[in-house]
Amino acid sequence: MFLQAIDGATPLAGRDRVRPTPQKSAVVVPSVLPPRRTLTLDTDDGRVSGRAEGVNRAQVSALRAGKVRVEATLDLHGDTVSVARPRLEKFLSDAARDRRRCVLVIHGKGLHSDGVAVLRDAVWSALAGELSGLVQAFTIAAPADGGEGATAIMVRP
Repeated sequence: MFLQAIDGATPLAGRDRVRPTPQKSAVVVPSVLPPRRTLTLDTDDGRVSGRAEGVNRAQVSALRAGKVRVEATLDLHGDTVSVARPRLEKFLSDAARDRRRCVLVIHGKGLHSDGVAVLRDAVWSALAGELSGLVQAFTIAAPADGGEGATAIMVRP
């Protein structure tokens, strides 16, 4: 059918193509983390929670009890620490940009790493350290949200 459609057509004598001008690519600005903030860390039976200045213990308790609605979830379960850290940073940066109030990070309980929750400890360390500028408070999640296998985070507006 195609050959019948072009039967009798003659090719153009010259090349009349216009070369497109190359498009300049936009420069992607790397995400810059807000400056670190000092968080007050509390421990209760080996469970760590942190809160920024102006956040009281009642707000952390409400977060731990699941009374604050989770707006986004990141599942790091099964990742290595080197893979999980950049994912956590991007997730929290995006949550802050999107004005999410509460997010949940699933990291597991460390059952497959000889009882040591390496990923959980790395998440807590990052939240209290380099990512503290994005954090209002964090604590173990409510049992319905994963309990000790997840961390609930109030994101700094």
